[in-house]
Amino acid sequence: MSAHRLSPWQWRELLTREITLPLETEQVPLQQARGRYLAAEVRSPEAMPALPIAAMDGFAVRRADLKAPGATTLPVSTEIPARPGQVRALALGTAARIMTGGAVPEGADAVIEVEATDADPFGRVPAAVTLTLDALPAAGRHVRSPGEEVAADELLAGEGDLVGPGLVGLARALGLAQLPVRRRHRVTVVVTGDELAAEATAIGSVRESNGTMLAAALEVDGAQALPPLHSSDDHTQLRETLTRAAAESDLVLTTGGIGHGAFDVVKTLLGEHGSSTSRFEHLALRPGGPQGWGLLRGGVPVVHLPGTPVGALVGYHLFIRPLLVGERAAPRRMPLGDTAADHGHRRPGTVYALPGRLRLGADGREVVDLLPGRRLAPYGRADAIVLRRDVDAADGTVAVLRI
Repeated sequence: MSAHRLSPWQWRELLTREITLPLETEQVPLQQARGRYLAAEVRSPEAMPALPIAAMDGFAVRRADLKAPGATTLPVSTEIPARPGQVRALALGTAARIMTGGAVPEGADAVIEVEATDADPFGRVPAAVTLTLDALPAAGRHVRSPGEEVAADELLAGEGDLVGPGLVGLARALGLAQLPVRRRHRVTVVVTGDELAAEATAIGSVRESNGTMLAAALEVDGAQALPPLHSSDDHTQLRETLTRAAAESDLVLTTGGIGHGAFDVVKTLLGEHGSSTSRFEHLALRPGGPQGWGLLRGGVPVVHLPGTPVGALVGYHLFIRPLLVGERAAPRRMPLGDTAADHGHRRPGTVYALPGRLRLGADGREVVDLLPGRRLAPYGRADAIVLRRDVDAADGTVAVLRI
């Protein structure tokens, strides 16, 4: 690393230390909870199953009434389907035909699978059934006991866990209608530049994409991306736009205007030649070296990303994701596969962010290949950012960010 340039890891650590986003709790219906992070642990309000139920189609019996090895013929006193309703105790010396999920009657201590009987699985309930067994069944055979799946007050998921379809289904099965989740962080992206337009119709205009791209990334990471705002290269307009963004947001991102030119409006407005409310650095990182951060009105944090789409995307995954998802944004080390697309010269101490695609290697381990292409084009297929230095690790692995 050059003496005057921070590494991306130092900048990442600085931002995670200096920026703390609010953690507020809200209760949301189960249908809205998927993809959100729990704000508190969730415990079971009841046991599941609440009563002993059959785990197999067959006959509920008392083990004391059985002969084993050998055959036992018992009258069938009742039939128990898997449906609501009171179930009478099992009459002495009888069997009850029972379906999977049916409540095991009081007195029965085993369910014998229909395959071990002479009953027609699809026929009418027989008057009697013969059960042929090699050995006496264990107590509770094919019976799901109360709380076997989930005990009352059992921990289902912890604070900070991501709510997935499984937890939604489990909560519904246990009668929970809502889950406590963290309020989604409201984030506004402010894109700057006179040249940017919704459609590139004029000579010199560029179709704006950073706002849409970063909003999509924010939504993937569980944030609420507010509609992107655009400002020209005018201090007054930018100041008004940032004030508007700060009033609605927990975090503001800007793209562009942080280089070394006279028209780098973000830097000249907020840096040392302006209000000095933001700090700007050029990191030992390519692309995405220019970075900044500061505070807007009301103490709302703002992170300044480069205006180039790849620089903005790299900066997002390196510096914004950790603020939203914490350790889930940590890079992983993995072997580097195909490197044919890497033709760049490396400056000592600089981290190079390159587009990659993950796959399983011959040994079953995950490997990342470098993708060919220039600027944003390869990121249409990429699912990883490979972070290479002038000297890779001795074990042949590289740091990889999933995107």
